[in-house]
Amino acid sequence: MGAKTRGVAGTFTGWLAWRRRSRPNKALFLASTSLALFVTAVFAWATLYPAPGDAARYLALYWVWGLCAVGIILGMAEYKTSPLRKGRERGHLFILLYIGGLLIVTRALNMFLYYGPSYLP
Repeated sequence: MGAKTRGVAGTFTGWLAWRRRSRPNKALFLASTSLALFVTAVFAWATLYPAPGDAARYLALYWVWGLCAVGIILGMAEYKTSPLRKGRERGHLFILLYIGGLLIVTRALNMFLYYGPSYLP
C-alpha cells in the first residue's frame, strides 16, 4: 500500500475513489462534472446580469439548460461503471443529484429571469 494523501485533497479523492476508477469512468465523471460546472457558471452570470425579455439570451440559456440533459446521460453512464456503486459506498450519486437539481433550478431561473415576471399571470 502506497503513502496516503492527507488533508482535504486526500479526503476528497478518497471519497471519489479516484484510484479505483477505470479510465473511461474517470472520463465520464470529468465530462459530466465539467458540463455541470459550465451550466452553473453560465446561470450564475445570468442571475447577476439579468435581461428580462431578451429573446436571444433566453434561447441561448435554454440551449445551455439542455446541456444538463447531456450531463445527466453522462452521469448515468458514469454511475453504471462506478466502483462506488459496486461497493455500495457513499457519494456515488452526488453528480447525478447535483445535475438533477441544476436542471430544475436553471429551468426556473431561465423562465423567471428572461421570460419576465411582468408576463406571469
